[in-house]
Amino acid sequence: MAETQDRLQREHEWLQREVAYAAGLTDRERIEILEDLWHTAEIIRATKTPEQLQRDERARQVLDSPGLVNYRALAARLA
Repeated sequence: MAETQDRLQREHEWLQREVAYAAGLTDRERIEILEDLWHTAEIIRATKTPEQLQRDERARQVLDSPGLVNYRALAARLA
């Protein structure tokens, strides 16, 4: 239990540092980061099989639909 609390505390502190860092970024730096992420996602997508792409698309559709509301409600109940 103490290990879990320590881990959560470290993650919380890390997240606080990341948010503080992000607050100091310029718009141009933010755009560059998003472009890098987009490029990385495209590379990953290019390596997937058609079956993997179909599974990803089905998951996206579920999360874009009312399923997202249900998922969030379930996550809230479990948290």
